[in-house]
Amino acid sequence: MKKRNVAKEELSISVSGLKNIKVLFKGDLYELALFLLRMHDAKDKGTNITTRETVFGLSGIYASLVNVDRNEIIKIVEQYGIPIGATIQNDHDFG
Repeated sequence: MKKRNVAKEELSISVSGLKNIKVLFKGDLYELALFLLRMHDAKDKGTNITTRETVFGLSGIYASLVNVDRNEIIKIVEQYGIPIGATIQNDHDFG
């Protein structure tokens, strides 16, 4: 996972936008994204770094965890109209 500052001009989505997506069960990507956001926030605390995943990165992490093809996850996500390159933000940071 790369650390980077999220520029305002980047395409971002709110984590809650992942709630209805189902790969293996409804909300599985959402729950993983929430976990990763909390982990990144804890790691970044006290620094000037904000670490965030893209939807593509989240798909890869999910694929590695459950041993499924990343491309299958991407196909599912695209059916919901979510851009693969979008950065996932906490709901309270989105806007």
